[in-house]
Amino acid sequence: MKKAMLFVGLVIALAGLWMSTNQGSKGPKLPPNDPLAVEALTLVKTHAARQAPTIEAAIANILAELESRGVPYRNVGWRVAQEKPGLYVVSWLIREKGETGWIERDYAWRVDMQTKTIRVITLPATHLMPFHELPPLPHSQEIS
Repeated sequence: MKKAMLFVGLVIALAGLWMSTNQGSKGPKLPPNDPLAVEALTLVKTHAARQAPTIEAAIANILAELESRGVPYRNVGWRVAQEKPGLYVVSWLIREKGETGWIERDYAWRVDMQTKTIRVITLPATHLMPFHELPPLPHSQEIS
């Protein structure tokens, strides 16, 4: 009986340690010691959005709308990954509760640090970008 209680206590302690290390990081996930990654994240957050002054404000509006409708969601947050030297992928991930399961939306942009340009690379992110910055539709020259 004593060994079983000790085992249960150890499992609970390990689960608590795992949750505190994995769930406790609130900031964006950045490559270690990379000031360009921080700059790429700042470029995306402060970039003009379609229906808000910045992309960060547009994301705050999305979260406020979900809360006002009472939709359960999990804000996974910002992530930055280096694709090539001088080229970064900045993304924001959210999971929201749908009718039959969870819906994951990944808003992602490719940031070229040499030219300081931002290109949208996922469909959800196109809804935040100004119309004049969206890539052309495929075969748009064939559409009349």
